[in-house]
Amino acid sequence: MNEHTKINQAFWDEVAPHHARSEFYAVERFVADPDRLAEPERGELGEVAGRSICHLQCHIGLDSLALAYRGAEVTGVDLSAESLKIGRELAARTGIPATFVQSDVLTAADTLATRYDIVFTTRGVLMWVSDLTAWARTCARLLRPGGVFYLLDVHPLAMVLEERDPGFRLTGSYFGGEPNVVEADASYAVRDVGLTHRETHEWVHPVGAVVSALIEAGIMIDFLHEHPAHDQAPGTAGLPALYSVRGRLAGS
Repeated sequence: MNEHTKINQAFWDEVAPHHARSEFYAVERFVADPDRLAEPERGELGEVAGRSICHLQCHIGLDSLALAYRGAEVTGVDLSAESLKIGRELAARTGIPATFVQSDVLTAADTLATRYDIVFTTRGVLMWVSDLTAWARTCARLLRPGGVFYLLDVHPLAMVLEERDPGFRLTGSYFGGEPNVVEADASYAVRDVGLTHRETHEWVHPVGAVVSALIEAGIMIDFLHEHPAHDQAPGTAGLPALYSVRGRLAGS
């Protein structure tokens, strides 16, 4: 594990309990109704009953459990032990079977030593990945031949444009490079909670680089979609807030 990852791990371990209590995650509503896989994931992924799924960067496991509730056999993987602890507690509370495994995403294939029908990774994942080539190879190694890969993530354009009145300001390079070092007593879900580990290291990966890395790893692309802002993905009207990629590992 590199130093960037260790710094991010400390942040996620500390912020996870705050997320579990936040309105953003609405854990109690989830416990009452676990069938909460959002769109566009639900429609784009399709039927999952009876399929084995590796959910990379699962955080506190709500989507892992939502997929398992729909009949999948799910293994959630995350860097943060505290996040996974919450996921296991929620699995026990809801009675939904799911497995949670701690691993750096870049070494998950070695950690799990298993191949899955589906690799699923969504909403704020690639900004924590330092090596896109290694990530794509990991995804491919986790898939059985013919298995489905699905990514839904924050559009990199939304990460480098800041809305002003009038117009926009470019806050960084769309083409990425060195990580952005951020220090804040906040996350996308909570603010001013008294974090002691406030530093994070975050990357911008252009869409072309992501798709190229997946193709080079042996994943054949079915589609690339860009999605406008909506309630669960705030952003700027007229610009993409999210993008999704579905593909399949070569073979049958």
